[in-house]
Amino acid sequence: MIEQTRPASSPVASADWRIIAFYLLAFATGGVIQPFLNLYLAEIGLSGAQIGALHGWTALGAVLVTPLIGLAADRTQKHRLILGIIVIVKGLSAALLLISNAWLWLLLMVGSRVITSQAQDAIMNRLTLAWLEARGRRNFGAVRFWGALSFAATSLLAGWLARDGTVAVLFPLGALLGIVAALFVRAFPPQLALREPGSLRFSALSYRPWRSRSRRLLFIFLLLFLFSAGKSGYELFGYVYLKQALGAGNELIGLLGAVTSLAPLPAYYLADRLLHRHSAAATMAFSFVLYALASLGYAAIQAATGAIIYSALYGVAQALFLVSLVLMMGDLGRPEQAATDQMLAQLTMPGLAGVLAQPAGGWVFDALGGRTLFAGGAALLLVTALLLTGFTRAHPG
Repeated sequence: MIEQTRPASSPVASADWRIIAFYLLAFATGGVIQPFLNLYLAEIGLSGAQIGALHGWTALGAVLVTPLIGLAADRTQKHRLILGIIVIVKGLSAALLLISNAWLWLLLMVGSRVITSQAQDAIMNRLTLAWLEARGRRNFGAVRFWGALSFAATSLLAGWLARDGTVAVLFPLGALLGIVAALFVRAFPPQLALREPGSLRFSALSYRPWRSRSRRLLFIFLLLFLFSAGKSGYELFGYVYLKQALGAGNELIGLLGAVTSLAPLPAYYLADRLLHRHSAAATMAFSFVLYALASLGYAAIQAATGAIIYSALYGVAQALFLVSLVLMMGDLGRPEQAATDQMLAQLTMPGLAGVLAQPAGGWVFDALGGRTLFAGGAALLLVTALLLTGFTRAHPG
């Protein structure tokens, strides 16, 4: 992979700061909406079941659309161009969300925002890894640091500005940030593998997402399905629970979003160190345990401020999981289908899990409460960690 990407990613004097600029702007686009999206949906009158159903349909859309994005990127080898388009659409969807509260409009805009956010992350991760490997480096966490810092700052700002009003106060800014971020995509390698003759010609019939995958890779996809189902309740209703059941204000929600984003900063460096000493699978299993502890913490807290420590724990888990996943996909996959594999891991399997888990989570939240939802998710996460540990011991290498 290093040899294939080196010609397209020869050193450029300004490349370092342009990569950082992209991470700062692209993550800022997420910081002004991600911690507040479900709060906004509750703010305009949607119930827990309706929010779960909305995200369930969005997850189904992700299952159908995102693998095709990965396929198009791999077949055309225009990863950089596709990344630029995605980050613009991601920002615009946040701003356009405010136009109407009609169900179909909300579904379209929330779906566009969620799908493009996930697709951006998957393609960006692989392009960043290719950029690093072309320079003989694998310190992915050190680059991700800048995105987390930007997300934290914008989340804090949005929460502070929304303290006495709507949580959507900075959604329109997302459009501008996305457009500016797209200006910096040229710092990345234009492609992940050498373009083969006829690679531009593809059709739906040629799309076989599970073909030529190793048994280890297929098992990782299955575990990612279980993992995504386990953490969906916390991610979907954590902040809604804090606000509705424990009286959290928008300032605290913004702070929690910042804590979740800041906690990975040292954790990215910890991830690089752990991966140097241990396998990516061991690091990922450890992240599953941390996710479970964060979810259990939310199930047990009596005051909203207690969520600060569990949000930090969740942020650490995110960093360890993401870095281990990117490296695992790089080790198990092939360069010519790199974006497709990353989409399957980061988007398709979570999407399939979300189709079932998110509507079910909405029903549990309304009928049985947040504590039951979070505790059940934690149990599933612990089971997933045990399965991954057992499988990797039985199938080393």
